[in-house]
Amino acid sequence: MILSSTKKTLLASLVAAACLGAPATYAANHDTSQPNVLLVIMDDLGTGQLNFTLDSLNKSELAKRDVPVRYQGNLDKMIDAARRAMPNVEKLAATGVKMTNAFVAHPVCGPSRAGIFTGRHPTSFGTYSNDDAKLGIPLDIKLLPELFQSNGYRTATIGKWHNSKIQGKNRVAKDSQTRDYHDNQITLIPKGYAPNERGFDYSYSYYASGAALWDSPAIWQNSKNISAPGYLTHHLTNETLKFIEQSGDKPFFINLSYSVPHIPLEEASPAKYMDKFNTGNVEADKYFAAINAADEGLGIIMADLEKKGELDNTIIFFLSDNGAVHESPMPMNGMDRGFKGQMYNGGVRVPFIVSWPKHIPAGTQSSTLISALDILPTALASAGIKIPTAMQVDGKDIMPILEGKTNVSAHQYLYWAGPGARHYSEENNEFWYGYWKWITYEADTIPKNPNLEKLSKGSWAIRDQDWALYFYDDGSNKVKLFNDKKDPAESIDLAKKYPAKVKEMKDAFYNWIKDKPKPVAWGQDRYQILTESAKD
Repeated sequence: MILSSTKKTLLASLVAAACLGAPATYAANHDTSQPNVLLVIMDDLGTGQLNFTLDSLNKSELAKRDVPVRYQGNLDKMIDAARRAMPNVEKLAATGVKMTNAFVAHPVCGPSRAGIFTGRHPTSFGTYSNDDAKLGIPLDIKLLPELFQSNGYRTATIGKWHNSKIQGKNRVAKDSQTRDYHDNQITLIPKGYAPNERGFDYSYSYYASGAALWDSPAIWQNSKNISAPGYLTHHLTNETLKFIEQSGDKPFFINLSYSVPHIPLEEASPAKYMDKFNTGNVEADKYFAAINAADEGLGIIMADLEKKGELDNTIIFFLSDNGAVHESPMPMNGMDRGFKGQMYNGGVRVPFIVSWPKHIPAGTQSSTLISALDILPTALASAGIKIPTAMQVDGKDIMPILEGKTNVSAHQYLYWAGPGARHYSEENNEFWYGYWKWITYEADTIPKNPNLEKLSKGSWAIRDQDWALYFYDDGSNKVKLFNDKKDPAESIDLAKKYPAKVKEMKDAFYNWIKDKPKPVAWGQDRYQILTESAKD
């Protein structure tokens, strides 16, 4: 039987309090020289879909941009919804620093998350795309959470874990299946790739792209597939609260990866969230309600830590794994150009907030260039844990930047390479509209997708503090140069005007890419363009 949105909403409204009830006891505070670390990762959340860059919006320019049919509506109402969607994240920013020039290692989730947990550019081990990510992070690469584990921390990953090798997929019973594969599939992985085998004491996870918002069949608890009836966001929050409680006087590292706003969002969230939004478009209301539920979870966790006397001794990182997809409500990625899958700002620049009371000045903001590769190296350094040189980590300790002691980036350049995927962009509008209609039983056939990531041509980018050089294999063999500081929309190509800057950055990219291994899956007939296009 397929449970309707209305029934699910009523059910969740009845059980929400029970799902989110925090345990009652907690041991004494632990040694403050080892701070707790809470890493909160949203899935496909754009910088414009919460109160992060809204004050910098140019509404007249934004109004000219394409909006998918599913999410059309009044721009002012969409901006208002975004402003109110994540008040606890806004509160987090008020206690710490907002980093407005923060980038992830890749514009899609698998490689991006691989970068976070290894501290390495994912290209360094052949992961250039989500197709490569299906083979998992190689087992000979130690993940950084293992260093926390071996130094007395309790470690957990809760929610999305897109870093395992995918061995196959089981399906739920036929009479329970819908047209949405997230409702139907249970991802299987081989021995050795489970998070609880790679540095995590506890795992409550799903192993691939997205998960059903309700009654997900895809949850694995320490390598055992379990039933998860109800609203997934509540489960993830509650599992985090339980792990904190069970950690007692030991420090913890938790990766809390909420499943939203990644598709599927056909189903409505509980009424307590839906009732907060009235954009005039129920699809947009579903979107903002889903991220509001995750925001509530973060607020509950922060309040729990404060009650336990642990909030001041907890470093909290908040970010998205990549930019928003085009099939989402305004303001999407704010004024940035591009979407998930692309190496323009909109694909790789993300909301990024860090709080550590008594260390990071409250209510501050920085435009210094940083990378998600820096998250775990920074957290480990703050805990006094050294990273072995043999781990070949690219990330840096950016705590001096977060503390406001310097505004000089720890990176001369940041690099990206892989497919220039149009799968998530406005160029794929027809497919996404057809898919929405099919998945909601308003169409009889599933549309064909001409822009699959595995079919995409090569692309690369390199950025420094102010500039971005961008290449896409459109046959012209030309690069584009943008001054991101003055032109975040990357609308003015300055390559002809600044040839010396082009040469500098092109040479730097070539020296970086030339020794990287080839992709393990994507583009075996075309990846060579990534190196060839950067040669003089």
